[in-house]
Amino acid sequence: MTTPLGSHRLSVEARQSTSSAHGRPSLSQLAPPHVYHSTGAAQVFSGGLAIRHGHFVDTHGRVALLRGVNLGGSSKLPDGHVPGDPAQQSKFFDDAPHVSFVNRPFPLEEADIHFARLQRWGLTFVRFIVTWEAIEHAGPGQYDRSYLTYVRALLEKASEYGILIYIDPHQDVWSRFTGGDGAPLWTLECLGLEPRHFEATKSALCMETCGLPPTEFPKMIWPTNYFKYATATMFTLFWGGQRFAPKCHVNGVQVQEFLQSHFIDAMAELAQALVGLKNIVGFGPMNEPSAGYIGVEDLSKCFHDNELRYDLAPTPFQGMCLADGIAQTVASWSNVKTTLAKFTQMNLTRPRASMMQPHVRCSLSLDRMQ
Repeated sequence: MTTPLGSHRLSVEARQSTSSAHGRPSLSQLAPPHVYHSTGAAQVFSGGLAIRHGHFVDTHGRVALLRGVNLGGSSKLPDGHVPGDPAQQSKFFDDAPHVSFVNRPFPLEEADIHFARLQRWGLTFVRFIVTWEAIEHAGPGQYDRSYLTYVRALLEKASEYGILIYIDPHQDVWSRFTGGDGAPLWTLECLGLEPRHFEATKSALCMETCGLPPTEFPKMIWPTNYFKYATATMFTLFWGGQRFAPKCHVNGVQVQEFLQSHFIDAMAELAQALVGLKNIVGFGPMNEPSAGYIGVEDLSKCFHDNELRYDLAPTPFQGMCLADGIAQTVASWSNVKTTLAKFTQMNLTRPRASMMQPHVRCSLSLDRMQ
């Protein structure tokens, strides 16, 4: 299957080889080159931090207890985006290439206030959230230089307060357009999926498209998207496209290589933008990745015993059928709130059957297959 990119044309060029067989850095190579090096018995990091005998130690060899926080939840969404705002829902998809994550988590001019507060509280470590979408939302290979410049300036400011930084390439259930955050919209569209039909086909549950006001949107339901068609398909192709969809290509590039190379290249752009910052001590690979359909032995049953079943819970095969516009009777789970003194318990009741009859498709387009 070959999927053209439409407006997002990708010119595949030979990349100079590093230590990767495909001529691009591996996930372990993304940290700026100054971040660590081996010195004797200890692995020495920037910021006067080292590892010795399984412990972080300071320049005097004393065990260092890193006290830190995530920074921050707002970094998962573009600047100015308010989930569930009716005025923004109509532009949710159309504005995706034009968003900006500058000022997430906060404007540069407010950085002194926030970092001084963290320092005053005795916090010395920050897990700094970035998303793939923040870097490459405009299209494949189109990086937001303003955002990269902003991040560097912000982390330089953190160093003035003695705050060490761990870069967290964050995602939840793949993307904002599948009910979470992380990847750009074009990653879905390049594969022939139609995100505007995810709600009708129950392929994803999004606050922006479900039609419910924010006050009525079920709390903590977002993880169920890991077990719905859109997210499960994307992670399957990201990790196992070569094995499970060997004939699926995007502009001549095998789908697994296409997705992984763009993710890695985007993070490499960020790493390059941060070269020289001595307070960066780590660079994560990916927050909470999913296996998608990989490892599911029976598509007619639930993904696994620990699957969160809440509201509509189609089996993997039912999700595929719904995505293709085929009506299904799907189990629907509800929760019951039981208040005991000051403790609130959530109990999932037995499922009821719900007949879902989508009138559109969101699955891979047959007319794009070869």
